Amino acid sequence: MPIENIDYDALKKRGFLRQKQDGFFVLRTRMGKGVYAKEHLEKLADIAKKYGQGIVHATIRQGLEIPFIKFEEIAAVENEIKVSGLEVGTSGPRLRTTTCCPGNNWCKSGLINTFSLYERIEKELGLKCGLDLPHKFKIAISGCPNTCTRVQAAEIGVHGQTGGYVVYLGGCGGRTARNGFKLEKVFSEDEVLALIGKVVTLFKNKAKPRQRLALLIEELGKENFLREAKI
Repeated sequence: MPIENIDYDALKKRGFLRQKQDGFFVLRTRMGKGVYAKEHLEKLADIAKKYGQGIVHATIRQGLEIPFIKFEEIAAVENEIKVSGLEVGTSGPRLRTTTCCPGNNWCKSGLINTFSLYERIEKELGLKCGLDLPHKFKIAISGCPNTCTRVQAAEIGVHGQTGGYVVYLGGCGGRTARNGFKLEKVFSEDEVLALIGKVVTLFKNKAKPRQRLALLIEELGKENFLREAKI
């Protein structure tokens, strides 16, 4: 296929990001809760050796990516990914991988089960990486007020606290970075799950193309936004 006919946005959704070097792509992978099994790591090492330059890079969103994949070998790489149990990440105007620290699964500071909330977001709400939205949207979960996953810098950030869950809304990075604002309540896990569903739904229905949640909140006003989201 001629290079000018490549649908780069479709490739982004499939986990292949265009590199600065012509004709090369980065394969971006993810696994739920950032947990890769031994078999996944072996498969990634094999793919990196066969199709890349032997490099595997850890992303800030707890995924692993392989650069220097040739365009003409993307189909072969996808076939290997499908049978391996690995999942692909994404880029562009979509829900990104939800990041979470280990929480109380093994960290001595953890106050909540971050893995449980992660699984409920994906399975009960159906909010999985790659969901098409007006712009990029990030969710971060931290097990305690140390906020190792930088919950204040995500569209929706959640951290554990004695007695429940604390929520931040409207954070983002980028050229005009913003810290999210803290909701003045300590929530239960069920309440947090309902809140996440409401915020994502409102964002999907109200935001303009390429408008981050922070800018939508500024446009509507914080109180109006919370009222419309029924929070």
